[in-house]
Amino acid sequence: MEARTEAQAYQIRAWRGTTPEDPVLLPRRRIVQYLGLNAFELVTGQDMGFESNLRVWADFGLPRGEAALVDGLKSEDAELLHAYVRYAKGGFEGRLGRQLYADVTDILAFDGLRMRYVSRLGLGAEAFGGLWVKGASVLGSSVYQLDGTREGDATLDALEPLFGAKLLLEDLGGFHAAAGYRKAMVEGKTDLERATLEMRYVHGLGVSAVAGVDYDLLQRKPAQVRVQARWDKTRFAVSAEAMRLSPVLSADSIWYYFAWAPRDEARLRVDFLPVGALRYYVQGIGSVYHEDLNPALGLASQVDGEGAPESRSVGGAVGAALRKGDFRSALDVTYRTGFGGDQLWADLTGGYSFGRDGLTLDGRLSFARIFDSFNPRLGGNFYGAQVWASRPLSRAARLSLVLEQNINSFTDSDTKGFLLFDLKASL
Repeated sequence: MEARTEAQAYQIRAWRGTTPEDPVLLPRRRIVQYLGLNAFELVTGQDMGFESNLRVWADFGLPRGEAALVDGLKSEDAELLHAYVRYAKGGFEGRLGRQLYADVTDILAFDGLRMRYVSRLGLGAEAFGGLWVKGASVLGSSVYQLDGTREGDATLDALEPLFGAKLLLEDLGGFHAAAGYRKAMVEGKTDLERATLEMRYVHGLGVSAVAGVDYDLLQRKPAQVRVQARWDKTRFAVSAEAMRLSPVLSADSIWYYFAWAPRDEARLRVDFLPVGALRYYVQGIGSVYHEDLNPALGLASQVDGEGAPESRSVGGAVGAALRKGDFRSALDVTYRTGFGGDQLWADLTGGYSFGRDGLTLDGRLSFARIFDSFNPRLGGNFYGAQVWASRPLSRAARLSLVLEQNINSFTDSDTKGFLLFDLKASL
């Protein structure tokens, strides 16, 4: 059994009915509680268990009457993140209940059955089906539903059957592959239909590779593509990666037809692993933002016209990490220019573990200098600091305190405090 309680207290600045000289602050007073109940070997000698996680929360700074005025906003709620029975024997594994499912396409939650079998030769298959978990589901959450859907949309209350299958090839000389299909429907109409292909090769030091394609069968074009090749040696590693990224939207959403413009990105990274406690890396990044939102409407000529922001962005990052004994630290600096303007990001983290007492102290300093090419008024320097102290009260209980401070030209100052209590017991 695992329990976690979070108390959050902070204020956010209102922009309506306020001036820089007379700001209006909106209080946020949140209590969030998690309860996880897990059981294993429910049948003696059998790999059969149960896993669950329930979240209950309330915002005491947001009255119910005010929350009812905003679509999708609640002052209190309970959400069942997952709860399923699992059984495994030999190469077979089955899960029944509310569960999370992730692959190269996306991550989602559904109520239903998932079965998977892989033979000793590495050949196998997987099938799953059920109802997509949405904000209107019983103890449901909108976290894993498709983007572009309003909480108050009529289709949100409709049941959304989901089913899919995969052919699997597992660890054939370090080679893994999967070909899959997934479809979801709302009121008899297709909401999402995708085909995927994944391949991965890993075999210790040396060359490794990962590739994946997510094909949108409704628009009949690739939605997500990722290819990465990596070469690992004892003292260094080199990786090259190319990606196409598109938003995963509901077919009921207007944005599915007007905002599916993808982004192409390439990365080249070198990691240095010398003898000692220090580690370094250098990375180059280049992106192309496709602004041709919908060629059929002729918007491309306006978006790409004279005076429009450029569609390319280039930059790089450098970083170092140090771990020596109970001390750990890391520094990352990233700079990009082009599409979206100039951006400079720097993060310095550090932490120390105080021996047998179990007390840990972590800190983070952040700095960003941003100038938005689309809106010159959205620019300036941003500063942030965070301190996280954590100490075990017993073998099963831990208490943590987090303090955070952010300073910028828009909200001037933003202070947050988080108090966390964790309880874990094995029966």
